[in-house]
Amino acid sequence: MSSFDSSRPVVLFALLDWGMGHATRTAPLIQFAVDQGWAVHVATKGTALAFLRTQFSPEAISFHTKPGPDITYAKRGTWMKIAAQVPEFLNSIRKETSWTAEFVARHGITHIVSDNCYGVHHPDIPCVLMSHQLQLPVPNAVAALANTFVNKHAAQFRSVWIPDDESVGLSGALTSHHQLPHAEYVGILSRLSPHAAQGNWRTVGMVSGPEPHRKLMELALLRWMKGIPGPCLLIAGRPGDEVEVNDHVTVWPDPSAEDLAGALRGAETIVCRSGYSSLLDLAALGQRAILVPTPGQPEQLLLARHWAQTFGMATCTQHELESGLVPVVSGSPAQLEPNTKAQQALLDLVLNA
Repeated sequence: MSSFDSSRPVVLFALLDWGMGHATRTAPLIQFAVDQGWAVHVATKGTALAFLRTQFSPEAISFHTKPGPDITYAKRGTWMKIAAQVPEFLNSIRKETSWTAEFVARHGITHIVSDNCYGVHHPDIPCVLMSHQLQLPVPNAVAALANTFVNKHAAQFRSVWIPDDESVGLSGALTSHHQLPHAEYVGILSRLSPHAAQGNWRTVGMVSGPEPHRKLMELALLRWMKGIPGPCLLIAGRPGDEVEVNDHVTVWPDPSAEDLAGALRGAETIVCRSGYSSLLDLAALGQRAILVPTPGQPEQLLLARHWAQTFGMATCTQHELESGLVPVVSGSPAQLEPNTKAQQALLDLVLNA
């Protein structure tokens, strides 16, 4: 245990900041920790940090900027651009480990939940890695190397939590054949309630992901929505901006979880990325959507294909969206209860360590 041994748990949540997905799915666990009366620290940066600051009171949580790579994306050929940044990513893991050692000592951290931050662990306290990326979607020529990389870093944690239901398999091949004996499925995570009052929006588009693709999707959805019957709602993913209304199209930059859940529950058509956190929200609400993978991101392409084959979901490319060639919504995921199992896993980690 830390030298700051205390009867009150002090929990660090460290989150990857590539867009807001890791922040939105970890939010229910952060709230649960606050509700338990634990001391809570949250460490990330960029959009994820900005988003979480809008969701939680600074009196309840201590926010921190964590070191991490500033991954950049191209309009096309994103996969090759990411591959070129691998050395920086590996170096950032080493920086995370050094940062964590200092942070644990300074703040008396007793437990760590790391959402896809491979370097945030400490040998003297219970640490878990939360990830749905246990088998990286890489070319076959480097698949063995990628698996070795994941297994090596995952071994530094007491447990690996997979935010999925094993019997349903929302994450598909990303987790279905993992080789980690200490991994466990902890059910889906979502901040959206299936009991929220339904809104009156006919079409809802959800923009997510890093730039420049967030902006490209926003512009494409706006053009498409202006040409279809309303009322239409665009969730822009721009924390801190103002609501905009243009004829039958309304833009919400950063709605509350309750407002977002209600809008999605009442919509006839939903268009969103096939990012995993967006898919978890759909499963929590039992809603179908037209899935638009981010160009050049193999994980989102894999998930879109998996959901099309398994749940009959409609998909389209970003180019098709930009051209207005949006398919008719179809299919339906299984509706799953969110958060309960993962919250119990967190309680067990902290109280039975």
